[in-house]
Amino acid sequence: MKTIEEKMERLNEGVFCNFRIGYWGARVQFDKNKLGKDVPKEIVRAAQDLLDDKVLIEDIKNIQWQGKYILKNNSLPCPIDGIFFIPKKKIVYINEQLTTMSVEFEERVDKFCRNYKKLVAKFSEKFPEFYDPKKYPSEKEIRNKFYMDWKFFNLGAPDAASSVLDPSQYKKEAEKFKGMIAEMEEMATNVIANDLFAKIDKLQKQCESGEGLHGKTVGAVNRFLDKWNDLWVGNIDDRKMKMIVSRLKKEMNKITIDRLKGNDEFRGEISKKLDGLLNKMESMPNVELKRKIDI
Repeated sequence: MKTIEEKMERLNEGVFCNFRIGYWGARVQFDKNKLGKDVPKEIVRAAQDLLDDKVLIEDIKNIQWQGKYILKNNSLPCPIDGIFFIPKKKIVYINEQLTTMSVEFEERVDKFCRNYKKLVAKFSEKFPEFYDPKKYPSEKEIRNKFYMDWKFFNLGAPDAASSVLDPSQYKKEAEKFKGMIAEMEEMATNVIANDLFAKIDKLQKQCESGEGLHGKTVGAVNRFLDKWNDLWVGNIDDRKMKMIVSRLKKEMNKITIDRLKGNDEFRGEISKKLDGLLNKMESMPNVELKRKIDI
Protein backbone atom coordinates (compact mmCIF):
# COMPACT_ATOMS: atom_id res chain seq x y z
CA MET A 1 0.00 0.00 0.00
CA LYS A 2 1.45 3.34 -1.06
CA THR A 3 1.89 6.12 1.50
CA ILE A 4 -0.04 9.37 1.09
CA GLU A 5 3.22 11.06 0.06
CA GLU A 6 3.72 8.49 -2.71
CA LYS A 7 0.14 9.01 -3.83
CA MET A 8 0.73 12.77 -3.93
CA GLU A 9 3.66 12.14 -6.28
CA ARG A 10 1.21 10.44 -8.63
CA LEU A 11 -0.12 13.87 -9.53
CA ASN A 12 3.15 14.38 -11.45
CA GLU A 13 1.99 11.60 -13.78
CA GLY A 14 -0.82 13.69 -15.21
CA VAL A 15 -2.53 17.08 -15.31
CA PHE A 16 -5.91 18.48 -14.41
CA CYS A 17 -8.18 19.76 -17.15
CA ASN A 18 -10.93 22.36 -16.87
CA PHE A 19 -13.38 22.24 -19.81
CA ARG A 20 -16.01 24.96 -20.32
CA ILE A 21 -18.70 25.67 -22.88
CA GLY A 22 -21.11 28.59 -22.79
CA TYR A 23 -24.10 29.24 -25.02
CA TRP A 24 -27.22 31.37 -25.27
CA GLY A 25 -30.12 29.28 -24.03
CA ALA A 26 -32.84 31.33 -25.76
CA ARG A 27 -34.87 31.36 -22.57
CA VAL A 28 -35.91 34.00 -20.03
CA GLN A 29 -37.93 34.00 -16.83
CA PHE A 30 -41.61 34.34 -17.53
CA ASP A 31 -43.36 37.46 -16.27
CA LYS A 32 -44.89 36.40 -12.94
CA ASN A 33 -47.66 38.94 -13.34
CA LYS A 34 -48.96 36.91 -16.27
CA LEU A 35 -49.23 33.69 -14.29
CA GLY A 36 -52.57 34.60 -12.76
CA LYS A 37 -53.74 35.67 -9.32
CA ASP A 38 -54.26 32.14 -8.00
CA VAL A 39 -50.69 31.03 -8.69
CA PRO A 40 -48.36 31.29 -5.63
CA LYS A 41 -45.55 33.26 -7.25
CA GLU A 42 -43.15 32.65 -4.34
CA ILE A 43 -42.96 28.93 -5.17
CA VAL A 44 -43.86 28.75 -8.86
CA ARG A 45 -41.06 29.36 -11.32
CA ALA A 46 -41.72 29.63 -15.03
CA ALA A 47 -39.53 30.25 -18.06
CA GLN A 48 -40.30 31.24 -21.62
CA ASP A 49 -38.47 30.16 -24.75
CA LEU A 50 -37.40 33.01 -27.01
CA LEU A 51 -37.20 30.76 -30.06
CA ASP A 52 -39.53 27.95 -31.05
CA ASP A 53 -36.91 26.41 -33.36
CA LYS A 54 -33.86 25.55 -31.22
CA VAL A 55 -32.34 22.84 -33.40
CA LEU A 56 -29.20 24.86 -34.13
CA ILE A 57 -28.72 25.63 -30.44
CA GLU A 58 -29.12 21.95 -29.58
CA ASP A 59 -26.44 21.15 -32.17
CA ILE A 60 -24.11 23.51 -30.32
CA LYS A 61 -24.99 22.05 -26.92
CA ASN A 62 -24.18 18.55 -28.20
CA ILE A 63 -20.52 19.56 -28.44
CA GLN A 64 -20.57 19.99 -24.66
CA TRP A 65 -21.75 16.42 -24.11
CA GLN A 66 -19.20 15.11 -26.62
CA GLY A 67 -16.38 16.94 -24.85
CA LYS A 68 -17.40 15.68 -21.42
CA TYR A 69 -17.74 12.15 -22.79
CA ILE A 70 -14.18 12.20 -24.16
CA LEU A 71 -12.82 13.63 -20.92
CA LYS A 72 -14.75 11.25 -18.68
CA ASN A 73 -13.59 8.20 -20.62
CA ASN A 74 -9.93 9.20 -20.56
CA SER A 75 -9.55 10.52 -17.03
CA LEU A 76 -9.69 9.52 -13.40
CA PRO A 77 -12.61 10.72 -11.26
CA CYS A 78 -11.85 13.99 -9.48
CA PRO A 79 -13.67 15.44 -6.43
CA ILE A 80 -13.46 18.96 -7.89
CA ASP A 81 -16.62 19.62 -9.90
CA GLY A 82 -15.94 20.19 -13.61
CA ILE A 83 -12.28 19.15 -13.32
CA PHE A 84 -10.77 16.00 -14.85
CA PHE A 85 -7.43 14.36 -14.01
CA ILE A 86 -5.76 13.33 -17.27
CA PRO A 87 -2.84 10.84 -17.25
CA LYS A 88 0.22 12.02 -19.22
CA LYS A 89 -0.23 9.55 -22.05
CA LYS A 90 -3.76 10.87 -22.70
CA ILE A 91 -2.95 14.60 -22.78
CA VAL A 92 -2.07 14.84 -26.48
CA TYR A 93 -5.12 12.76 -27.46
CA ILE A 94 -7.45 14.89 -25.31
CA ASN A 95 -6.04 18.13 -26.68
CA GLU A 96 -6.40 16.92 -30.28
CA GLN A 97 -9.99 15.82 -29.69
CA LEU A 98 -11.00 19.08 -28.02
CA THR A 99 -9.27 21.11 -30.73
CA THR A 100 -11.24 19.26 -33.40
CA MET A 101 -14.44 19.83 -31.42
CA SER A 102 -13.67 23.54 -31.06
CA VAL A 103 -13.53 23.88 -34.85
CA GLU A 104 -16.91 22.17 -35.13
CA PHE A 105 -18.22 24.33 -32.29
CA GLU A 106 -17.23 27.53 -34.11
CA GLU A 107 -18.84 26.31 -37.32
CA ARG A 108 -22.11 25.50 -35.56
CA VAL A 109 -22.12 28.85 -33.74
CA ASP A 110 -21.49 30.68 -37.02
CA LYS A 111 -24.38 28.81 -38.61
CA PHE A 112 -26.69 29.78 -35.77
CA CYS A 113 -25.61 33.42 -35.89
CA ARG A 114 -26.24 33.56 -39.65
CA ASN A 115 -29.78 32.32 -39.04
CA TYR A 116 -30.42 34.22 -35.81
CA LYS A 117 -32.39 37.09 -37.37
CA LYS A 118 -34.62 34.66 -39.30
CA LEU A 119 -35.27 32.54 -36.20
CA VAL A 120 -36.30 35.57 -34.16
CA ALA A 121 -38.56 36.81 -36.97
CA LYS A 122 -40.17 33.38 -37.20
CA PHE A 123 -40.88 33.38 -33.47
CA SER A 124 -42.31 36.92 -33.53
CA GLU A 125 -44.72 36.00 -36.32
CA LYS A 126 -45.82 32.77 -34.68
CA PHE A 127 -46.12 34.09 -31.11
CA PRO A 128 -46.54 37.89 -31.37
CA GLU A 129 -48.04 38.19 -27.86
CA PHE A 130 -44.90 36.65 -26.35
CA TYR A 131 -42.38 38.52 -28.48
CA ASP A 132 -40.46 41.33 -26.79
CA PRO A 133 -37.43 42.62 -28.76
CA LYS A 134 -35.82 43.92 -25.54
CA LYS A 135 -35.29 40.33 -24.39
CA TYR A 136 -33.09 39.45 -27.36
CA PRO A 137 -29.36 40.13 -27.75
CA SER A 138 -28.47 42.19 -30.79
CA GLU A 139 -26.92 40.52 -33.82
CA LYS A 140 -23.55 41.88 -32.68
CA GLU A 141 -24.02 40.71 -29.08
CA ILE A 142 -25.26 37.20 -29.80
CA ARG A 143 -21.87 35.84 -30.93
CA ASN A 144 -20.30 36.71 -27.56
CA LYS A 145 -22.85 34.49 -25.80
CA PHE A 146 -20.99 31.41 -27.06
CA TYR A 147 -17.57 30.19 -26.01
CA MET A 148 -15.60 26.98 -25.65
CA ASP A 149 -12.27 26.69 -23.86
CA TRP A 150 -10.17 24.30 -21.85
CA LYS A 151 -6.93 24.46 -19.94
CA PHE A 152 -4.50 21.99 -18.46
CA PHE A 153 -2.95 22.78 -15.10
CA ASN A 154 -1.13 21.19 -12.18
CA LEU A 155 -2.01 21.16 -8.52
CA GLY A 156 0.59 20.66 -5.86
CA ALA A 157 0.92 20.64 -2.11
CA PRO A 158 1.68 24.02 -0.50
CA ASP A 159 5.37 24.87 -0.28
CA ALA A 160 6.70 24.74 3.26
CA ALA A 161 9.48 27.17 2.31
CA SER A 162 7.04 29.77 1.03
CA SER A 163 6.60 32.92 3.11
CA VAL A 164 2.97 33.26 1.99
CA LEU A 165 1.63 30.89 4.67
CA ASP A 166 2.54 30.90 8.33
CA PRO A 167 3.35 27.46 9.85
CA SER A 168 -0.17 26.85 11.19
CA GLN A 169 -1.76 27.81 7.85
CA TYR A 170 0.71 25.64 5.97
CA LYS A 171 -0.13 22.64 8.15
CA LYS A 172 -3.87 23.11 7.56
CA GLU A 173 -3.48 23.51 3.80
CA ALA A 174 -1.14 20.52 3.57
CA GLU A 175 -3.72 18.38 5.38
CA LYS A 176 -6.45 19.63 3.04
CA PHE A 177 -4.34 18.67 0.04
CA LYS A 178 -3.65 15.21 1.45
CA GLY A 179 -7.38 14.84 2.05
CA MET A 180 -8.09 15.73 -1.57
CA ILE A 181 -5.64 13.06 -2.76
CA ALA A 182 -7.25 10.45 -0.53
CA GLU A 183 -10.70 11.53 -1.73
CA MET A 184 -9.60 11.28 -5.36
CA GLU A 185 -8.45 7.71 -4.87
CA GLU A 186 -11.55 6.70 -2.92
CA MET A 187 -13.79 8.32 -5.52
CA ALA A 188 -11.94 6.63 -8.39
CA THR A 189 -12.11 3.24 -6.68
CA ASN A 190 -15.86 3.62 -6.03
CA VAL A 191 -16.70 4.74 -9.57
CA ILE A 192 -14.61 2.00 -11.17
CA ALA A 193 -15.83 -0.69 -8.75
CA ASN A 194 -19.49 0.16 -9.40
CA ASP A 195 -18.92 0.11 -13.16
CA LEU A 196 -17.25 -3.29 -12.95
CA PHE A 197 -19.82 -4.65 -10.51
CA ALA A 198 -22.70 -3.77 -12.83
CA LYS A 199 -21.01 -5.46 -15.79
CA ILE A 200 -20.12 -8.64 -13.89
CA ASP A 201 -23.59 -8.75 -12.31
CA LYS A 202 -25.29 -8.58 -15.71
CA LEU A 203 -23.11 -11.30 -17.21
CA GLN A 204 -23.50 -13.52 -14.14
CA LYS A 205 -27.31 -13.31 -14.28
CA GLN A 206 -27.31 -14.20 -17.98
CA CYS A 207 -25.02 -17.16 -17.34
CA GLU A 208 -27.10 -18.33 -14.40
CA SER A 209 -30.40 -18.26 -16.24
CA GLY A 210 -29.10 -19.06 -19.71
CA GLU A 211 -31.42 -16.37 -21.03
CA GLY A 212 -30.55 -13.16 -22.80
CA LEU A 213 -26.92 -14.13 -23.37
CA HIS A 214 -25.45 -11.57 -25.70
CA GLY A 215 -22.04 -10.82 -27.14
CA LYS A 216 -22.49 -7.19 -26.10
CA THR A 217 -22.45 -8.19 -22.43
CA VAL A 218 -19.20 -10.11 -22.86
CA GLY A 219 -17.80 -7.25 -24.93
CA ALA A 220 -18.65 -4.72 -22.23
CA VAL A 221 -16.63 -6.66 -19.64
CA ASN A 222 -13.69 -7.01 -22.03
CA ARG A 223 -13.77 -3.28 -22.82
CA PHE A 224 -13.63 -2.59 -19.09
CA LEU A 225 -10.54 -4.79 -18.81
CA ASP A 226 -8.92 -2.99 -21.75
CA LYS A 227 -9.60 0.35 -20.07
CA TRP A 228 -8.22 -0.99 -16.81
CA ASN A 229 -4.94 -1.84 -18.53
CA ASP A 230 -4.85 1.44 -20.45
CA LEU A 231 -5.94 3.93 -17.80
CA TRP A 232 -6.66 2.64 -14.32
CA VAL A 233 -4.20 -0.08 -13.32
CA GLY A 234 -1.44 2.33 -12.28
CA ASN A 235 -3.78 4.66 -10.45
CA ILE A 236 -5.78 2.29 -8.25
CA ASP A 237 -4.00 1.13 -5.11
CA ASP A 238 -6.72 -1.13 -3.71
CA ARG A 239 -5.21 -4.63 -3.49
CA LYS A 240 -8.55 -6.41 -3.38
CA MET A 241 -9.73 -4.56 -6.48
CA LYS A 242 -6.56 -5.56 -8.33
CA MET A 243 -7.00 -9.17 -7.26
CA ILE A 244 -10.62 -9.24 -8.46
CA VAL A 245 -9.66 -7.78 -11.84
CA SER A 246 -6.85 -10.31 -12.17
CA ARG A 247 -9.22 -13.23 -11.51
CA LEU A 248 -11.81 -11.77 -13.85
CA LYS A 249 -9.23 -11.59 -16.66
CA LYS A 250 -8.46 -15.27 -16.12
CA GLU A 251 -12.13 -16.21 -16.50
CA MET A 252 -12.76 -13.91 -19.45
CA ASN A 253 -9.86 -15.48 -21.35
CA LYS A 254 -11.91 -18.69 -21.41
CA ILE A 255 -15.15 -17.09 -22.55
CA THR A 256 -16.68 -16.77 -25.97
CA ILE A 257 -20.37 -16.13 -26.50
CA ASP A 258 -20.67 -19.34 -28.55
CA ARG A 259 -19.14 -21.39 -25.76
CA LEU A 260 -21.50 -19.86 -23.20
CA LYS A 261 -24.52 -20.60 -25.37
CA GLY A 262 -23.45 -24.08 -26.38
CA ASN A 263 -22.13 -25.55 -23.13
CA ASP A 264 -24.47 -25.52 -20.12
CA GLU A 265 -21.87 -27.01 -17.76
CA PHE A 266 -19.27 -24.41 -18.72
CA ARG A 267 -21.80 -21.61 -18.40
CA GLY A 268 -22.73 -22.83 -14.91
CA GLU A 269 -19.10 -22.84 -13.84
CA ILE A 270 -18.61 -19.29 -15.11
CA SER A 271 -21.77 -18.20 -13.31
CA LYS A 272 -20.41 -19.51 -10.00
CA LYS A 273 -16.99 -17.89 -10.56
CA LEU A 274 -18.58 -14.53 -11.37
CA ASP A 275 -20.89 -14.79 -8.36
CA GLY A 276 -17.82 -15.36 -6.21
CA LEU A 277 -16.22 -12.21 -7.57
CA LEU A 278 -19.39 -10.25 -6.86
CA ASN A 279 -19.35 -11.47 -3.25
CA LYS A 280 -15.72 -10.39 -2.89
CA MET A 281 -16.55 -6.97 -4.27
CA GLU A 282 -19.38 -6.60 -1.77
CA SER A 283 -16.90 -7.13 1.05
CA MET A 284 -14.49 -4.45 -0.18
CA PRO A 285 -13.95 -1.82 2.52
CA ASN A 286 -14.56 1.84 1.65
CA VAL A 287 -16.54 0.89 -1.45
CA GLU A 288 -20.27 1.56 -1.62
CA LEU A 289 -21.79 -0.65 -4.30
CA LYS A 290 -25.16 0.16 -5.84
CA ARG A 291 -26.54 -3.25 -6.65
CA LYS A 292 -29.86 -3.39 -8.45
CA ILE A 293 -32.67 -4.89 -6.40
CA ASP A 294 -33.94 -8.16 -7.78
CA ILE A 295 -37.73 -8.07 -8.25
